[in-house]
Amino acid sequence: MTQTYDYIIVGAGTSGPIVASRLSEDPQVSVLLLEAGGENTNDISRAPGAFFKVWGTDYDWQYETEPQKGLNNRKIYSPRGHVVGGSSAINMGFWMRGTKEDYDFWEQQGAKGWNYEKALEMFQKIEDTDLGPTRYRGKGGKVRLEYSAYPTEFTDTLLNAFKEAGFGDIGDFQAETPYRADIVQKDFINRVRHTPADSYLSDEIRKRPNLTVQTDTFVRKIIFNGNRAVGVEVEHQGKVQQITAGAEIILSAGTYNTAQILKLSGVGPKEELAKHGIPVVADVPGVGENLNDHLLVNVLILSSIPIPDTHFNPVSDESIAQWRKERTGPACYYPGPAAGLISSDKTYTGPDFEIILEYVHNANGSEKEFAGVENIAERSGYSFIVIIMTPKSRGNVLLASGDPHDKPLIDPNYLSNPDDMKRFIKGVRYAMQLTKTRALLPYTERVHPAPDASDADIEAFIHSEASSVFHPVGTARIGDLKKDPMAVVDSHLRVRGVEGLRVADASVMPQVNRGHTMAPVTYIGEMAAQIIRSEKH
Repeated sequence: MTQTYDYIIVGAGTSGPIVASRLSEDPQVSVLLLEAGGENTNDISRAPGAFFKVWGTDYDWQYETEPQKGLNNRKIYSPRGHVVGGSSAINMGFWMRGTKEDYDFWEQQGAKGWNYEKALEMFQKIEDTDLGPTRYRGKGGKVRLEYSAYPTEFTDTLLNAFKEAGFGDIGDFQAETPYRADIVQKDFINRVRHTPADSYLSDEIRKRPNLTVQTDTFVRKIIFNGNRAVGVEVEHQGKVQQITAGAEIILSAGTYNTAQILKLSGVGPKEELAKHGIPVVADVPGVGENLNDHLLVNVLILSSIPIPDTHFNPVSDESIAQWRKERTGPACYYPGPAAGLISSDKTYTGPDFEIILEYVHNANGSEKEFAGVENIAERSGYSFIVIIMTPKSRGNVLLASGDPHDKPLIDPNYLSNPDDMKRFIKGVRYAMQLTKTRALLPYTERVHPAPDASDADIEAFIHSEASSVFHPVGTARIGDLKKDPMAVVDSHLRVRGVEGLRVADASVMPQVNRGHTMAPVTYIGEMAAQIIRSEKH
């Protein structure tokens, strides 16, 4: 028997629950939210220092890239949430929205109405932080934010080094200027993760008679009548079923899965669809293209002297038991509680780098980097995660086959644009510069890579050690459909060439933001619901 709902939303990650929650505020419409994974019942995913223990489990799609030429042909693991809450249920929880330049760029690309002023308006509605209410920060919204917990005063030393190096003041980088360093705000409340999905799908909201949240439901494809999306084909409880949408379908399956589902449904580049024997509903060449992501590399420092309160194991049985019982102890702490944003050329047209300021639990595990050092496990250390903002390299997501269970072929094409490497080398040198400040010099014995490394040495270091920050975006990017043949959705998130279908997730972002992706995807969810409801009336 075919069920029918007004709205079907595919994916209960970050944006999907927001769209479902907001649309179901209207009692006259029925809303179905589908999730391939299950409910978030594994409490380890909510521990600030131990959440990554769920990577590689059923909570994770367990993706990896194709071999990356720019990274010595390494495949890069890419955890993606396979659970209610999606990747926001298994990530670091950083709330770094990006900058004015990011949001204004969307509008410049043809996304009319998606500018910085609109983003500020929406974040006022979204956020609940003690930094608000101001022009820049919200108070009383759905997403509660707190400063990261940290056990050591050395974090303040790291912040002081950022200021001393001349990179910027200490303070909120979401306020009038982003060129600052601060303790990062997260969605960990009283040392327990509280995702946007938790907020927008509270017990009270789930009781709405017009809202259905259906987990363990794998969406195979969208069903079309002509060029109109009329339903979805799913696997649920061992059976292939069809569910009908009376109004429309909203894809919120994430940058990889949204592109895959669109193509499996016949919406994508016609040559690729033909290769896999998929009938073409709409030839949309931009689907799966424009994949871009943040890369990071970790500059390690062996400390000359002990760093207090940093010798602990957050994932030991004892630490996890203490966190479960008391919400205290090592599992409460992620070792990078602070970050700073840097403009390299002082033109202040948007930050070039983010540097996460990390005390590390100890130097154990860095035997290779600091060869010859005795008793390395007993030594202290710290590190700087250097992230290159707005990379120019672009890749794609392709189908491996017409079988929806075959994982897509993910190729970010990291460092294919030579400008990215030039800038990355500069970012590593900025991290080295921090180690030479008065604040950090007493703690600096050895640095990896070495301070006297040549550009060629640093380039080799990046090729061999860089990895993803797990911020993939762009495979269904927003734009002016009349002027830009590679844009996939218009400013109302409607998919090119079809009717009754929208996309609302990170795949619509034309460029990865100068920050982290959870916050802008929350914004996308709120915008999608607002647009749909305004059109309905």
